[in-house]
Amino acid sequence: MRLSKFTCIVFLVTMITFLRTQQRVDAILFSYDIKAKQKEIEKLLDQERDLHYNIARLKAPQYLECILEENCVKMVMPERWQLIETDRVAKADVEPKLVQLGRNFAALFTLKSEAQATPVKKMANTKRK
Repeated sequence: MRLSKFTCIVFLVTMITFLRTQQRVDAILFSYDIKAKQKEIEKLLDQERDLHYNIARLKAPQYLECILEENCVKMVMPERWQLIETDRVAKADVEPKLVQLGRNFAALFTLKSEAQATPVKKMANTKRK
């Protein structure tokens, strides 16, 4: 009986030690996976920044000018017959309603003068009596 009790205790301690070791190994493997994912995310974020920079650079007028010069493309002003004239649109008609609303709201808080003086025009040829 004594030997079997000792054997059971040794077996239990061995199993608990084995399970604890397995847990630590799994935790280390998960940490490696997390670090790999973080590196991949950093790499993708760097690629995204580079792509945004490239898009902005490709749309830049200086870049377009350089490309046109490299390809020997000459740009000229259009001739009179190539132009189409349209009526001009008044800016007040184009102004968004949100901007008008903002101006009206701001006008509530501005101080208005109570009396406005108008300058008197002096006549050059007036005679005093």
